[in-house]
Amino acid sequence: MIRAKQAIRHNNVTYKKGGIIEGLTESEENRLVRLKSAEYVISPEEELKKQQVAKDVKEIPQALFEELRKALDEEYNAEELKREAKDVGVDLTGLTRKDDIIEAIIRQGKADELLEEDHNE
Repeated sequence: MIRAKQAIRHNNVTYKKGGIIEGLTESEENRLVRLKSAEYVISPEEELKKQQVAKDVKEIPQALFEELRKALDEEYNAEELKREAKDVGVDLTGLTRKDDIIEAIIRQGKADELLEEDHNE
């Protein structure tokens, strides 16, 4: 989904500045964003999900955090970890480094699920 940064005329339709532009192909959206005529926006549902995930972050004692971090680091390579984290619902938006992914898994309370799953196989 994109929003017009200025008045845009596209396919004989005029969009006002700030208007949401829907129904375009991905390449059409990319073109308008590349031309700096529009910007990507997320839907209200995606924003709500993002906020809920942020609220779900848990405070964990440092010793337990380190124990979980070490266990996850030893059990999974980066690609496996990312795949398994997504499977259990961890929000990995913007995360690419293994250490950051491990921290997200732990803070979102999913480390036990990944470690139990691994032991059950």
